Amino acid sequence: MRYRIVIEYDPETRSYTATVPGLPVFADANTEKEVVKLAKEGIAWYLEEEPARPRGRPSGQPVKVKLVSVDL
Repeated sequence: MRYRIVIEYDPETRSYTATVPGLPVFADANTEKEVVKLAKEGIAWYLEEEPARPRGRPSGQPVKVKLVSVDL
C-alpha cells in the first residue's frame, strides 16, 4: 500500500517535520531525506506492531488539509 508523507520545513529551527495522514506517525529531522526515511520507518513499525488496526487512507484518495497560523 502507498502512503502520503506530509513534510513541513520550519525556517526558525531549520528542521523538517513529517506526518502521515491517517496514521499516528510523526518524525522530525535536520534534512528532508532523513525525515522521509524516519517516516517510512515509522509506517513500517506501526504496520508491524498494529496489524489489526486501520491502515490509513490509500494515497489515491484526496486528503483535506487546513493550515492555520496563530499569534500568541
